[in-house]
Amino acid sequence: MYTIGQLSKKTKIPISTLRYYDEVGVLKPAQVADSGYRYYSNEELRVLHHITALKELGFTLTAIKELLAAEKSEQESRWKSYLDFELAAVAKQKAHLEELEKLLQTTKYVLEMKGEIEPEDIFLFIQALQTPADSRDSFLTRHFTAREIEIIRSLPDLSSDDPRSMQWAKMVRAAKEHLHEPPSSAISQELAQQFIQIPMDWFGQDEQLLEKYWALIRPERDEEAKLFGMDRETMDYIDSIVDWYLENEQEESTDGKGKTD
Repeated sequence: MYTIGQLSKKTKIPISTLRYYDEVGVLKPAQVADSGYRYYSNEELRVLHHITALKELGFTLTAIKELLAAEKSEQESRWKSYLDFELAAVAKQKAHLEELEKLLQTTKYVLEMKGEIEPEDIFLFIQALQTPADSRDSFLTRHFTAREIEIIRSLPDLSSDDPRSMQWAKMVRAAKEHLHEPPSSAISQELAQQFIQIPMDWFGQDEQLLEKYWALIRPERDEEAKLFGMDRETMDYIDSIVDWYLENEQEESTDGKGKTD
């Protein structure tokens, strides 16, 4: 037999918890002396191990009490019922955590791009995350081929832990900070190189697909951005610096071909 202190030491379960188990009827001692001391046998030790295992599985004390008190013939059906209930609860919690992770990743992206967090941004992303997948799929199938959709699906996902997302956020932030720089300036041309090379890599060097995608996400005048951060003014700036870069690169290439020794 074990005293409550000995049982606590053996199982590393606090004495207060063992007393509570007694009070709620989950684990009664084998014997209570006239002095009030509780004594437990190996049978109670076995039951305590059972209780600990069930708690690890997520069972409530009420469910554990009912399961332990059930007739052997009923235990299988009770096990199935409780396990189904716990699995459903875990699935719901898992889905919630996945949504929370996506929202936190997206918020991190916003901070990287803007240097601040505004409640309106978070609200917009919550709405975006709740948009049915069918709606997004319908948009893609209307505008792109199966091969193009495969490439687009491989683009950085703002709600995932993809380092490319942070890279893009830094590029867009830099573009927004230099909107009034002339296209010919050194910083504009450095940005132009990034906006040419990096998206081309992501689009598998498919220039036509990149141009089609860019045109589809371009908002009309006074229209809200279709892709976060890509408002009309920012996209116009990016277009201007890229155009200047390509035109001058082509001129330099032509001049180089015309030179003779």
